[in-house]
Amino acid sequence: MDLLSARATANKIGERTRRNVNGIFPLLVLLLLTFLLMLGLSKSLDEDLQEKSFEEEHIDYPKSNRLFRYCNSMMLLKKIRGPNDTCKRKHVFIHERLDNIVSMCNNFTTITTCKYPSRMNCHHSQRKLQLTDCKLTEGRRFPGCKYQSLPKFNSILFNCDEIGPVYLYKIVEDS
Repeated sequence: MDLLSARATANKIGERTRRNVNGIFPLLVLLLLTFLLMLGLSKSLDEDLQEKSFEEEHIDYPKSNRLFRYCNSMMLLKKIRGPNDTCKRKHVFIHERLDNIVSMCNNFTTITTCKYPSRMNCHHSQRKLQLTDCKLTEGRRFPGCKYQSLPKFNSILFNCDEIGPVYLYKIVEDS
């Protein structure tokens, strides 16, 4: 094989390789974009599925200055909703400092039994707290939920772990 035919063969091989790369390149870009899109979607899904902390879900201290339709705006702001984006039937916002509630967790004189076995160590707040009770009045799917805001001054029944409050069981109504 002489030098001229070797060069011609190399040029043909190079041309075929360029065509193959040019054909594969858009596919690689498409795969990369699909991967990045899926990564972004899974991150936002993970954020939606993460359980909110007691503080994120229930504490609003000092009480937000939302005089008009307090519950409607707070439920939207904090993205409080039921399973499968349904409207949550009831929700309570506590207008007290979190550290006050954490200190109640450490008070063993307030321990009582809750209805469900998984929440055996409930704490009953000995003092009344400023609360807003939100009750669903209209809607089925988030964010189309409408709530009635009921300001209250009652004690609460809640569950704690070793760090602090984790679950608000209920408002203890005055008898």
